[in-house]
Amino acid sequence: MIQKIIRVGNSVAVIIPKKVLEEKRIKVGDAVNISVDPVFTADREIHDLTQKLIKQYRPALEELASK
Repeated sequence: MIQKIIRVGNSVAVIIPKKVLEEKRIKVGDAVNISVDPVFTADREIHDLTQKLIKQYRPALEELASK
């Protein structure tokens, strides 16, 4: 299941859907074990690729920018 992280005051939280709480018999105050695997969107992949290309071709890009 993919859930967004939301801001709650100075902290952050993840919403657990009611259906999941009921299925797992979890209630407010219970301790739970979570696993975190960030989901990278296409925007993140484009950013990473752009940074790699800038690093690889920086001298040529700087020369072009100076003209």
